[in-house]
Amino acid sequence: MAKIKQFFNSIGTWLGNILNKIGKFFGKILRPIKEFLAKIFRPVTNLFDKISNWVKDHIQYRKRQAIWGIVFVLPLMIGFIYFFFIPFVTTVIYSFSFVDTTTNKVTWIGLANYKYIFTQHASFLEELVASILEIALDVPIILIFSLLMAVILNTKFKARGLVRGIFFMPVIFNSQAIDVAMSASTSLQGAIDATTQDLFAMMFSLEEFFLNANIPSTFVGYLTGAVQKIYEIVSFSGVQILIFLSGIQSVPKHLYEAAKIEGATQYEIFWKITFPMVSPLMLTAAVYTVVDAFLRSPILKLLKDHDKPGTISQFEHLSYYGVHAAMSWVYALAVLLVLGIVMLILSRMVFYYDE
Repeated sequence: MAKIKQFFNSIGTWLGNILNKIGKFFGKILRPIKEFLAKIFRPVTNLFDKISNWVKDHIQYRKRQAIWGIVFVLPLMIGFIYFFFIPFVTTVIYSFSFVDTTTNKVTWIGLANYKYIFTQHASFLEELVASILEIALDVPIILIFSLLMAVILNTKFKARGLVRGIFFMPVIFNSQAIDVAMSASTSLQGAIDATTQDLFAMMFSLEEFFLNANIPSTFVGYLTGAVQKIYEIVSFSGVQILIFLSGIQSVPKHLYEAAKIEGATQYEIFWKITFPMVSPLMLTAAVYTVVDAFLRSPILKLLKDHDKPGTISQFEHLSYYGVHAAMSWVYALAVLLVLGIVMLILSRMVFYYDE
């Protein structure tokens, strides 16, 4: 044992000597370079020292803090103005103008672009209304499904980590790279769609079952539509499940322990503890769901088709850039309107533990 220890000590000593020699060798090489750079930058450092001393002698401490604050905020302000504010104002102007890309001339035409997209465009208004209605139907289903799955995935059972990974896999599959690969394989996409549509139809007629149970036809249509889109609901619920799961795991354990001591059932624990404590995250999940749904809207394809120079055929007084800007503003206002309504509704359901 002593020989083995001595052997490793000798190896450590040998390696230490080698590293010291390497360090001395590079030190000799880098020392002239270091001295040369010091001579070059010494006047610069002296200048900065003089400026710093002058600032200390002539400017008060609070003013120096304000100056340094402006210095640190300045890059952010430059980026905000150049990358956001200027394009923001430009799109507002373009939406009311005819943009001639050949002469770089912008001519004011008023509300002509907006009149065109609302009254004369073939599909913009139809796609916008369809997207809003689809979001109004999908958001409650996705939120309810995500919350229930988070509650289930928070319980202890075998292979829980594997099941959690399976539910998060659709988030990866919905990435841009996977989307391009799936769009290239039309047969695979068709098989997935056919499987989704016929999944419950092969077992029994869900719509007929609900109607025979005397459930209102409007509600039956909503449920059957949700069942037919079960693949999409699961695919677009991965992030929401993680949000709710993190919220459930952050609930204080003593609340559950006290409820169990008082004899509360799992149903009562969910409605009296889990749901109120997780309710603030409903806003976060709802905002993510709405934004994600709008990012998958067919309107984006319309916007992309109009993002090009030139004039619209049969409407020589309208330009593609002007119509594109008008569509973008209507689309953005629709997103803000839907987000405002969703947040207004869900804010009444939110419970804050600290209040």
